[in-house]
Amino acid sequence: MSLLLAPVFLQGQELDCKVNVVSTKITSGDKSVFEVLSKALNQFMNGRRWTNIRFQAQEKIPCSMTIDIQEYNSGNGQVKAYLSVQLLRPCFKSTYSSTLLNVIDRDFSFQYVKNDPLDYNDNSIGSNLTATLAFYAYIILGNYFDSFAPRGGAVFFDRASQIVMQAQSFAEQGWRSSERNDKNRYWISESYNNANYQAIHEVLYRYFRLGMDMMYDDPATARANILQAMEQLAQLRKQRPGLACIQLFMEARADELVNIYQPAAQAEKQEATDLFISLDAANVATYKRILSGNTAVAR
Repeated sequence: MSLLLAPVFLQGQELDCKVNVVSTKITSGDKSVFEVLSKALNQFMNGRRWTNIRFQAQEKIPCSMTIDIQEYNSGNGQVKAYLSVQLLRPCFKSTYSSTLLNVIDRDFSFQYVKNDPLDYNDNSIGSNLTATLAFYAYIILGNYFDSFAPRGGAVFFDRASQIVMQAQSFAEQGWRSSERNDKNRYWISESYNNANYQAIHEVLYRYFRLGMDMMYDDPATARANILQAMEQLAQLRKQRPGLACIQLFMEARADELVNIYQPAAQAEKQEATDLFISLDAANVATYKRILSGNTAVAR
């Protein structure tokens, strides 16, 4: 049965999402609108139930959104902004949290007048503002649940896809395949939902549940599982270079991988270094640190 339809008793909301609205680039007009917007968006993300899954307070999903206002028309409330979305994943028997998702969306524009209601439901997605935040809420949930169970996030990725389809009529950018940005909301949804790229879901599960969660009890097996996940990611990259889900997975991953593999045997270090460089050439210097030193594994 779909997780969204599962007949369980609800207990609390799922997200512990800190929404920060940054307006330092705006030097004129009534900037109190952004304080009101920040409070409204925090309520929007944290005050609603996105699933029918039972959550305890300590189980809420730690994530954040930063809306960096680039332009603002105080006359009609039109806003252009950059949206950063980050999802953290606590690791078993550890105080360490791994960055599971890191997105920067530069195609974010919306209209907001102080105290406007933020209307949204899954059948009527409302404005570009609420549709975009709901889209990323489901992308967060999809990644998070994938990291705990094979294809555990499928229902949430599907919900994100439905938002993309409903948003095709919006004038704002970010929703269409024809746009030049190959990491916009359309392509993010496509990369998680297309059956040809389903290996990404196995990567998420193997890397986090069989890798990071095992690091305390059995670091050698955990490293082997993580390496296998990264090999699967490399095969997916060969199949479709530039795939959005691969780019999102690799964001902020380099330092973590260095910490994981520096304590390994030399042959394992070399194998890992070569693989990671092939996946993420922009961080060659960082990955080469694996071959030197012997730091503690991140826990």
